[in-house]
This record gives sequence, structure tokens and C-alpha cells, in this order.
Amino acid sequence: MKNTFFTAASGESTLDLRNTIIRVIATASISDRVRSSTRWSASLLCLALAACGGGSSSNSSGQVETPTATATATPIPAPTPTPTPTPEAAAETTLSAPFAQPVAEITDLPECTDTPDPVVQLETISMYVTGDTTYSQIDPEKLAERTAMLKPITTFTAAVSHYANKYVESGGTDTDSGGCALAWLNAWAGTHAMTQMLDDESQFVRSVNLAAWALAYAQVKNLQVDRNAPHAAIETWLADMANDMRSYVDSLTDKTARNNHRYWAGLAAISVALDTGDSDLADWSVESAEIGISQITSEGALPLELERGSRAAHYHLYAAAPLVMTAAIAATKGVDLYAENDGALHRLVSFATSSVFSPDEIETLSGAEQEAFDITSSVGQQNLAWFEFYAKSFPDQAPAQDQIFKYRPLRNNEIGGDMTMLAQSLS
Repeated sequence: MKNTFFTAASGESTLDLRNTIIRVIATASISDRVRSSTRWSASLLCLALAACGGGSSSNSSGQVETPTATATATPIPAPTPTPTPTPEAAAETTLSAPFAQPVAEITDLPECTDTPDPVVQLETISMYVTGDTTYSQIDPEKLAERTAMLKPITTFTAAVSHYANKYVESGGTDTDSGGCALAWLNAWAGTHAMTQMLDDESQFVRSVNLAAWALAYAQVKNLQVDRNAPHAAIETWLADMANDMRSYVDSLTDKTARNNHRYWAGLAAISVALDTGDSDLADWSVESAEIGISQITSEGALPLELERGSRAAHYHLYAAAPLVMTAAIAATKGVDLYAENDGALHRLVSFATSSVFSPDEIETLSGAEQEAFDITSSVGQQNLAWFEFYAKSFPDQAPAQDQIFKYRPLRNNEIGGDMTMLAQSLS
């Protein structure tokens, strides 16, 4: 079936995919939506759990010690902020970032500490108990083995995110950090890292980390390098992975074609589209988000994530992350995913975040007592970091906002890093 967008402006049809009813509503591409829009917007346990079964991350503490630059590049005296495009200029581009993208210039990339050895080919394992159809019972030995397998990837992701955040936070004056983000991405691009995924689990690991790398690159993309600029090589690498990911996801017919796996692939696609201007990837990403949004119930639940038993609350947060971030990027071109399915994404955000503090409703709907959620931990805060971009657009709308914001700053390397800083960077 041809990928489509969803809008109340066009005819409807119903598609039944493996017992899940998804309302498919044909519409135009992002560029067509923008041309007809009068609204222009200038804004837009994870850790080693990178599969529906997880999400990748750093380590048991939720933090990775990231290396620092060892040589100094000369920054330009006063970096120019990214200009706000006029409607006419914006129409010529695909997407804008929902965070600052400082402009600066250096002569050469700085000397940085070495990246982890690039992972070109990946085959990994699930962390769940064999035979557990809810994918909620973690096998400690398999989790430890999986974490070790993914360590080079999670270390790379954490460091690139850290470097990129320091560049944005400095307003573009910390060109050493920005240069090292580029240098690290270029090092893995040069080896064609993560281009050979040997199983389904590895494909999902790549989707999550591709979103992270593309969002980190977006933060430093406007750092010009006069000699041996790495931008073209990085963008080609990101695009190649995104197109391979899309082909794989389009071949799926099981639940992973409709659950959080699809939404994470969608976020990766729109993040790469943000970097490369690929409108086809952007369109596919919005379609991916709509597949999730169309399933959200009147309570704000996702039926496929309710099936995760004692981890249903965790997976609602995990599914909300790529949907909210995709909505933030799509909004920069006037695509309002929050309007779809009668405001379903608002319902999901309210339900998922409220379930952290009061799990009674999700326990009733899932039929399972939920795992304890420790919001005081870095892992718990990582699972809620996406909320910064929701609250930026819809302040004081979610009942749990005040409780969540007690634990700022909120950080998740998979969706950009320091989300508190990034959400405020265009203020």
C-alpha cells in the first residue's frame, strides 16, 4: 500500500492490520500542506533497552562519561544566530529544527579523543525471558550480555550528544565541542558503521540511535569547516541508513509495524530529513506517527503497549517519546499532529505521564501490576525527557507537569540529549 498522510480534509478508508484497526486517511505531502497553510511555525528503561524490548542508552546510571576535545579550534568572534525564515524562504525548505542551530566557522576539525571502534555489522539479542510473549520479564543475564554488545554504540551516542549540546548551549562559541561532534560522526560515517543489521533486534537498535545521531548532527550542522568539511559524508551516511531502515520497516507485517518500533523509525526518518531535506522521508515519518496516533484510545492508551504487562507504563512513555518529537519537528512546517484523531496525542501524553505517579488506571487497562517507576533516578528522568518539548508547546496542559519539572534538567541521548536546554534554546 502506498504510504499516505492523514487529514480530515480527504476521504477515509479503514485498514485492518493484525487485529488492530487503523483509520487511514489520504492527504498531501508535507510540502503540499505547507503551501496551503497560513500558519508558519518557527519552533518545532531506555539505557540498554534498544528493542521492543527497550531503547538504547548509556549505562546503569543513565550517564556516560564523555571525552573532551584535546585541541583548540579558533572560534569566530560572534557567531551569527540561525535566522528565522520568511514564509517564502521556508517554503523552499523541508523542515526546521525545533531547537537552536548556532552558526559558526572553524578552519579545521579539532583533535578529539578517539571514538569507540565503529560497529559496522550488528547482531544482538533480546533482553527478555525466552517465551515471554508480553516482553515484560527481563532476563538479567541476557540484559548484561546485550548491554555489553551495545556498549560501543551507546558510548558513541552519549558522546556525540554531549558534544552537540555543549555547542548549542554555548550559542556557538564552543566550537571545540561542536567540531568534535562532527569529527566523531565523520569517523563512523567513513567506516560505514551500522550499515549491516543482521536481525530484527539490531534494526531497532539502529532506528533509535539513528534518531540520536541525526538530531545531534542537526545541532552542529551550521558549524562551517573550511578545510575537509565532513558534512557531505555525514549526511550521505545518515541518509543511507535511513533509506535502508525504511525499506526494512515497510516489509514488516507483525506488531512491530504498528507499535513503538514504527514510531522510533519515524523519528529517525524525520530527523534525517531535517538534516538532508529529503521530503519523502519526512512524509514517511508523518505517516509512521499517524499509525500510532490513530490507535490511541479515548483514555489515551496505546493498545499494543498495554499488552506489555507489568511494563505497560514504561512502554507508553517510550512510545510517546518519538511521537512527541516527530510532532515537534513536523510542526515547523505547519503539520499539526496534535489535531489528529480528536487530539489523541494530547490524551497519550496525559495518560502516560499521569501513570507514572498514579498507575491505577493503566493497571486496570493492562490487567497487570506495574513495575515501580523511580523518577528520582537518571533512568526515570530519561524516560520523561521528551516532555520538555510537549510542555514548550502546551504549557500547563498535562496534569503531571509540575511533578516532572521538579527533576529538571531532563536528558535523553536518544532524542537530542539535554532536552531542558534544547527546548529553551529558541526562547
